Amino acid sequence: MEQPSFGFEEEAAESPTFSVVELNSHVRDVLRRGVPDEVWVRGEVQNLSRSGAGHTYFSLVEKAAGGDRAHGRLDVALFRDDRRAVARALAAVPGAELGNDVEVRIRGRVTVYPPTGRYQLVMTAIDPVFTVGGIAANRERVLRALGDEGLLDANARRALPLVPLRVGLVTSAGSAAYHDFVHELEGSGYAWQVAVADVRVQGAAAARRIKWALGQLSQLDVDVVVLARGGGSRTDLAPFDTDIVARAIAAMRVPVITGVGHETDRSVADEVAYAACKTPTACARLLMGRVAEFVDRLDDASLRVGARARQRMAMAARELDVAAVHLSRRAPAAASRGRARLERAHGRLDELARRRAADASAHLDGCARRVGELGRRATRDSARAVSARERELATMASHHLERAALRVDGSEAVVRALDPRRVLERGYSITRDDAGRVVKRATALTTGTVLETEVAAGRVTSRVERVTEGTE
Repeated sequence: MEQPSFGFEEEAAESPTFSVVELNSHVRDVLRRGVPDEVWVRGEVQNLSRSGAGHTYFSLVEKAAGGDRAHGRLDVALFRDDRRAVARALAAVPGAELGNDVEVRIRGRVTVYPPTGRYQLVMTAIDPVFTVGGIAANRERVLRALGDEGLLDANARRALPLVPLRVGLVTSAGSAAYHDFVHELEGSGYAWQVAVADVRVQGAAAARRIKWALGQLSQLDVDVVVLARGGGSRTDLAPFDTDIVARAIAAMRVPVITGVGHETDRSVADEVAYAACKTPTACARLLMGRVAEFVDRLDDASLRVGARARQRMAMAARELDVAAVHLSRRAPAAASRGRARLERAHGRLDELARRRAADASAHLDGCARRVGELGRRATRDSARAVSARERELATMASHHLERAALRVDGSEAVVRALDPRRVLERGYSITRDDAGRVVKRATALTTGTVLETEVAAGRVTSRVERVTEGTE
């Protein structure tokens, strides 16, 4: 019986069957024939890594114009033997490096790795001049855009507080930059408060991480923010030349100080920040100097206030001494006048009291009579209301008496104030010689002279033992 035929035998005879590796190898051979031996390609380096065998792998990325999103990607392999030649080429041009976020122009051969079928470029050379020019051109482009928008000095216009003790720190916690900065602050003896935003400040996506950290610190009550990292290559510092970081610094409401560990070139972040220091330690010293300056000014103000107070006290003491001398000279006559005025005041006070008492008594008698009359009238006619004027009469009498009493009290206070014995009660005294003359100068006395000193409560008799000359 004839078996049906499905055509497998004929197809197998006409088309060979490849294994996976064979097919990948065939594609590789087709690429080698269709593409020149080596081609130049430009793009931005991302995800760079090195293997233990000495090979380097990374992705070459093409980004959309004016954006940060990649819309083209090519895997690149730089094998150990070719890597030495690439390193020599980079070393010949200062500033040229192969690192993440760096735009490069490289040469290599397009191939497929048969075991995995991965399409890649095997790198053999690099154009270091293009790399350096790309870094400089990107930096100038970012600076120009920030200047046109008025953001280049936006953070520099922020006011740094006189005592910036609350510090926000953007760096990798536990790094050398972190320890250098914090250790320097701790040695100052001031009461620092440091809030750390722990992020890696190099490598892929470092710019976005720094932007996030600045945003977090902007929500805290800090006086200043420090963006710090240790030393590194030009490519390691590439995130600080990005538009993302520059705009994040310009948007901060507090001053931002950068200390990214490079000695020569200034990054875009340095240009936008309030101040740029060479190292994290230098950032700490800048803040310490600010606080120390305030403390010095405070000490100087304290000294000036103390000196002014002592000067005023000395002037007051001299004025008091002069017043005491004048008082001692005028004391006898003043005492006599005071006693006479006191007697006259007492006489006026007694007369005033008698007059006020008589007036008040007469007024009260009249008011009493008027009140009695009002009572009788009210009894005769309860429906009639007492007039407002009649009700005020009794109140006026009371007010007159109160005012009279106040005037009497005031007169007594004046009399007491004029009493010269009040001066003696404050500790002063009057000294007279045996002839009854008031002693004004010690040099007017001789040894053995008998003196009589009047104090607030009595008199004291003494004899001169020694006379000491002095100035008034």
